[in-house]
Amino acid sequence: MYHFLRRGLALLWLVSLTACGDDSVSLNITGVDYAGQGIGSYHVVDPSDEQNRGGGEPIGPYSAGGIMCCYEVPKEWHEGLSVDVVVRYPLEGDTTDERSESLARRRAEGTLHETIHVEIPKYDTPAQGTLWVQFLPDKKANVVVSKLSPDHKDFPGEVRGWPVPSKEYRNKIIKQRIEINDGDLRSFKKGVKEKDGTPEQLKSYKRHIRNIEKENAKLRGMLQ
Repeated sequence: MYHFLRRGLALLWLVSLTACGDDSVSLNITGVDYAGQGIGSYHVVDPSDEQNRGGGEPIGPYSAGGIMCCYEVPKEWHEGLSVDVVVRYPLEGDTTDERSESLARRRAEGTLHETIHVEIPKYDTPAQGTLWVQFLPDKKANVVVSKLSPDHKDFPGEVRGWPVPSKEYRNKIIKQRIEINDGDLRSFKKGVKEKDGTPEQLKSYKRHIRNIEKENAKLRGMLQ
């Protein structure tokens, strides 16, 4: 269920801590989407220093992104620390025309990128680990400085655990997989019917047909 987190989890082991002078620490950045809409792109910016910024890659719905570089925070937390999370949300629509209309509308409205101002909650001294950016419903976000991941029982953030896909999203992904499988089935069945291949190839087609039909039956049983 959490295969979409595999890349982010693997990269977490590569997190490094780099000192930047005597008073600050450079942290890697990673984002997690709890809202289910995905993130087109994002980066974090220090409201008091435009040069202090780090970029984040796109994130799929209910997924964790890879680790990016870098954002500086004070070694010791103090009141008033905050960060601007600049987000580009995915375009609306299922077709190219719909997404083009969404892009044009956002450009006209000046909402291609949206900024979420977030307070940085208290963290351990010295600062270490990762700057976690948690994207929440209603275009809200949390940031957490921690060497622990969100699924750890001692993770200091308010939102713990990995994202749990909604029933609607799971059904959507399952139906998309079934649709792809149905296309493959049509191709293999056509090949068998028209005897388009060597005897060994036709046996392979039949084997694929059985496997795909079995997978589709299992997938349909998972629909809620």
